[in-house]
Amino acid sequence: DVPTENVTSSPERIDSGTEDDQLLQGTKVFNDSVHGHIEIHPLLVSIIDTPEFQRLRFIKQMGMCYFVYPGASHNRFEHSLGVSYLAGKLARSLQSKQKSLKITKEDILCVEIAGLCHDLGHGPFSHLFDEAFLPKVRPKYKGKVKALRTYTPREGTELPIIKDELLTILKGENQEGFLEVVDEREKKGMVSKEMVEEIWSSRKKDKSYLYEIVANKRNGIDVDKWDYFARDSMHLGIQNNFDWKRYLRFARVLHGPDGSQICTRDKEITNLYEMFHSRYSLHLRACNHRVNKILEAMIVEALIEADKYLQFPGKDGIMKTMSQSIDDMEAYSKLNDHIMWTILCSNDDNLKKSRDLINRILTRDLFVCVGQTQLKKKGSQLFNIKEEDAEKEIFEKLSEEAKKTIKQSDIIVHIAKFNYGMGEKDPVEHVKFYSKCDPNKSVRISEIRQDSMALPREFSERFLRVCVKQRDNEVCRWVREAFKKWCKGKELTAKKPWFEEKKKTKPKSVT
Repeated sequence: DVPTENVTSSPERIDSGTEDDQLLQGTKVFNDSVHGHIEIHPLLVSIIDTPEFQRLRFIKQMGMCYFVYPGASHNRFEHSLGVSYLAGKLARSLQSKQKSLKITKEDILCVEIAGLCHDLGHGPFSHLFDEAFLPKVRPKYKGKVKALRTYTPREGTELPIIKDELLTILKGENQEGFLEVVDEREKKGMVSKEMVEEIWSSRKKDKSYLYEIVANKRNGIDVDKWDYFARDSMHLGIQNNFDWKRYLRFARVLHGPDGSQICTRDKEITNLYEMFHSRYSLHLRACNHRVNKILEAMIVEALIEADKYLQFPGKDGIMKTMSQSIDDMEAYSKLNDHIMWTILCSNDDNLKKSRDLINRILTRDLFVCVGQTQLKKKGSQLFNIKEEDAEKEIFEKLSEEAKKTIKQSDIIVHIAKFNYGMGEKDPVEHVKFYSKCDPNKSVRISEIRQDSMALPREFSERFLRVCVKQRDNEVCRWVREAFKKWCKGKELTAKKPWFEEKKKTKPKSVT
């Protein structure tokens, strides 16, 4: 890393000889494992060099997947740098190809900031915290902690410098009052997603496509995915067939009745399906890997057991539990993957259950998967069955003898969902294309695609897995039989179990 002591709140240009070859004083160069050497604007450097952002160095991009794939050791920190870099690449590509869009350097910088900060709200072990832990300890809370809330002003931070630089940039967009409004409403406890949308509602509609560069809610084609497809695949040792550089070459903004959006050439349909298949493949082989989901269940149980007893100093020194920390950014900023080792190294008797679970992870004494079945009949009640309902139904299938030993809480059901990012829908149906003959007219895939046997017909599938907390042959066999009965009653096929019974064998005599 290049030292950042020369970063200032009012960056100046250093002339390197030509008008096109100028660097901002304080620009930092990172040697990224995926994208190579990338230059970071001084304003972004000021954001990076804060405790809130540096915290991302200690949150694994793929959570517990590191215990399945030894290469999955990358963190949210480098992913955020990559997303920021790709956001700038796409914005500059559009700027250079379509001068009529009038994309300014301020636009590009704002998009880069959005890419840089998009994951600031992640908790320990990434999605495990907001998708598995929080729903159980805070059932009414939905979604991950908003990134905006992690940058609340407090004494001793670099925020004043960042704010001054942001104001300098935002003046070019007539949005210099944005942070003042945020500050004012922050004091009144009124900061919310809706408030931010209200403040930015005055932004010109013809630049709405800029909001789809980092997180595209329209069709899922965004630089966040481009980076994690490339980064996760590289670290997992899985082939990534999507070529984002090719997409960049053909990306073009077109205006229509439903607003401005980024379109691509009609011949890029196959490349887009490759992109969405990369997502499906990563979830199938890594994110929803059978052992990874078992590890997640174990660490979530450990965190739940520890939640009441493990506390962190928040605002005004008030101690907060993990589940309470989402309402206190001072406490929340202290949460990262090291929570696992904090529990393990503690001698608090209240954390013994959590320590035992973590020790089971480290010694590979994992919960056991006793069976799996594919949920069919899309749209049916069975296809949308809840995990807790399935656990109850399978438990009821146990024999009376088995129920004397097994509790319902000993059975874990996980429903693995695999799709192309939009549930049962085809995301490419929501993309617009243009042709070589008419580059200013956008059309949907239904207007240009011919039926192909090579393209997918279904875009979603679900598998139900049953696990048992004890590694006891008899317990596993009982739950396995109950699961088979449940499947038979639902007209489903139970796959063979992954566990193998430990057979007692006589030692061979040495002759």
